[in-house]
Amino acid sequence: MPPKVSIVLPVRNEEKFLKECLKSILQQTLSQWELIAVDDHSTDESYQILETFAQRDSRVRIFKNPGNGISDCLNFAIYLAKSPLIARMDGDDLMESKRLQIQVDYLNKNTKVGLVASQVEPFPKAITNHRKGFELYVEWTNEILTAEEHSMNRFVDCPFAHPSIIFRKSLIDCYGGYAKGILPEDFELWLRWMGHGVVMEKLPQVLLKWRDHPKRASRTNLSYAPSAFQKVKAKYLRKWLEEEFSLGERIILCWGAGRVARELFSLLKKEGIKISGFIDPDPKKMNKQIATLPIIPIEQIPSPKQCFILILAGARGVRKKSSEYLQEHGYVLGNDFLPLA
Repeated sequence: MPPKVSIVLPVRNEEKFLKECLKSILQQTLSQWELIAVDDHSTDESYQILETFAQRDSRVRIFKNPGNGISDCLNFAIYLAKSPLIARMDGDDLMESKRLQIQVDYLNKNTKVGLVASQVEPFPKAITNHRKGFELYVEWTNEILTAEEHSMNRFVDCPFAHPSIIFRKSLIDCYGGYAKGILPEDFELWLRWMGHGVVMEKLPQVLLKWRDHPKRASRTNLSYAPSAFQKVKAKYLRKWLEEEFSLGERIILCWGAGRVARELFSLLKKEGIKISGFIDPDPKKMNKQIATLPIIPIEQIPSPKQCFILILAGARGVRKKSSEYLQEHGYVLGNDFLPLA
């Protein structure tokens, strides 16, 4: 009997956490799964651990990466998958026992949904400000559930915990798999698929424990540096503006004039997006310019018929406050303004 879902698991030097991860997979209430684990040139005992579990359970299939890096691992594993549904997992995380059953049932009942994620629980508890930043990010992504919410927030940050998702394998055939390069491969894929109209949702249950530790790839790999995320945002925002959205005669203004906003502006400019000015509530920035463009006080913002606003301010809480201000003044999210930071 073919598996109902294929779990793809890239592994690189995960000996410290791998056994616990594999045990959480073996404890799933849905038993008709296959695990395709691809070792990405590990130098520790990761492959030996995979061999031990494969000898115990025929559903565990192990391979060595014929290429190099996570994208090659994932694309190779998906190519080998026997199920039309692909579940992501990482070797340092833990599945809740009903994860596969709940997500597979949801996709089978909701045929228009191409990808479904779940809420996640970060662990262990944050003990440093750096780790607390991770928890704040998880809190943000856990609040985004519907397809519309994901679409409206797609350019803020990656809206899914990668190891929490299950998607239809047919999407790879239609729109391509994971890209290689110095870029966040998951974020790039979601933006590309959303650009093709793929419906993505998140379930309101915590089905994954998402481990944070100093050596996780998102903390050590240049592909997940803020600059890599910003470049992907700029690229797909340009595509969105060109292919999916009509500005009409409206100009584009950027909300924010701080460091993050200036960095994003520079990338948007390189992508050929024409910006006409900046908005900032700080009176100290009035009558100043950025790259010869004026900084406009919020009291002088043109009407929604005249401008489209990109929220670029990176300070915590500014996105929410600026969105509320714009909505109170008749601007509609997704039609008249969009957050990017």
